[in-house]
Amino acid sequence: MEKSELEEEWYGLKFDVRRAVRYHQRRRAFFDVLDRGGNLLSLVFGSAAIYGILQDNFRPLAITSAAIVTIWSSVNLVVGSAQKARLHYDLARRFIQLERNLLCEPNEEQYHKVYDERLSIEAEEPPTLKVLDAICYNDTVKAQGLPKERMVENITGWQRFCAHFFDWDFDKLIPPKS
Repeated sequence: MEKSELEEEWYGLKFDVRRAVRYHQRRRAFFDVLDRGGNLLSLVFGSAAIYGILQDNFRPLAITSAAIVTIWSSVNLVVGSAQKARLHYDLARRFIQLERNLLCEPNEEQYHKVYDERLSIEAEEPPTLKVLDAICYNDTVKAQGLPKERMVENITGWQRFCAHFFDWDFDKLIPPKS
């Protein structure tokens, strides 16, 4: 690999690693909020259920509150938000370590070593949400002070809202011009 080609590939690898860190940090934060919100919901409605049981005229409150806690606990058990938060924390940490390995002067041996490790990490990743990945790509472009032409275009408010749940019209995203 020529020096200029190596520097370009090195920069691209570093950019992709930084984007991956942002992606996994966002996923971890989302699952942390889901887990903590679920715990709060369980606490509030669990307390309401106990209150409803102890009071004579509040049986509907007790039943409704108990149902909400049961449904949320079931959803949280299936989703596994705490475990997913931990997974994304570990993936972000591993990508940060990769970025640390890219802080040296570009050399072909280190490039191949880091690229191989990146592929190893990606093999363990859950499927990527493309819209969220595009949002993280744009965040990385902004953070690096690159021109707006390098950003993915056409990300709507609905896509941002749904980004952690599913890919909404990801095929309508406009890739960067350069």
